[in-house]
Amino acid sequence: MSIGRIVVYVFAAMLAGVTIGLLKSWPDPAPPLPQNVAQVPPVVASISVRTSPSPSSQPSSQPPSSNAGTPAAVVGQAAPRPGPELPPGQPVPSQGEGWWRTVAGTSTQVGSGRVRTYSVEVEQGAVPPQAQHPFAAAVDRALADPRGWTASGDVAFRRVDVAQPDVRIRLTATETARATCGYDLPYDTSCYVGGVVYVSAPRWFRGAESFAGDLEGYRSYLINHEIGHFLGHGHEPCPADGAPAPVMMQQTFSVSNDQLAEITAARPQGLTVPKDGRTCVANPWPHPEVTR
Repeated sequence: MSIGRIVVYVFAAMLAGVTIGLLKSWPDPAPPLPQNVAQVPPVVASISVRTSPSPSSQPSSQPPSSNAGTPAAVVGQAAPRPGPELPPGQPVPSQGEGWWRTVAGTSTQVGSGRVRTYSVEVEQGAVPPQAQHPFAAAVDRALADPRGWTASGDVAFRRVDVAQPDVRIRLTATETARATCGYDLPYDTSCYVGGVVYVSAPRWFRGAESFAGDLEGYRSYLINHEIGHFLGHGHEPCPADGAPAPVMMQQTFSVSNDQLAEITAARPQGLTVPKDGRTCVANPWPHPEVTR
């Protein structure tokens, strides 16, 4: 045998040994699963992006709430008590000319008691001319209403425009009213002084918070309250929680005894209002129990 053949045989033997070694080291295939075991499919992760449904399409297990959209801190809180500040409304001139013109017109007697005559007057420059006759008509209605002062049978009213009246009812500019009624209270107010009712023009046109927008009711209250002073009546507190406020209560400022007590504590108004938690309902009439 030649040397070349010997080399070939040796190389072939070495190659065969390497191949056999590799085959022995190769891992055994996984045994087949028993037939009663289900194969689990591979888990594939996925992300689904969907548009949020509109509020109207969202299911709800609770009934709709009237407090929807209200901050949680506000829900369940008591509404603030109406205060003495002048409600928002049309601007009114603060200055007048300081003299009054009697609005022409008279009325028949209303009531069966002692007749008290009155005139209706308007400070010039305080309101436009077209507001004068509506003011006089509102005064007439307030004093002629059967729920008014005539219900007691002690007093009757009649409007005059030339004769000397028992009481003058004057629509008055802000600064004139304050100069006449005094600066004890820092609010727009009306008053009765020396045979004259001074009606604050801002209050007449904008009312009071306690009447919750009932301007006609507030105007009737204002006239009846100040005429009450003319007739000799003083201020009164709220007698019972939820009751109609006495017409002589200072309803322009509040219908709550506690709040009135705070407002008038350092400014005597002829009455010490008790702090008893009582709050009345706004009322423009001396005799609200009378049916029309």
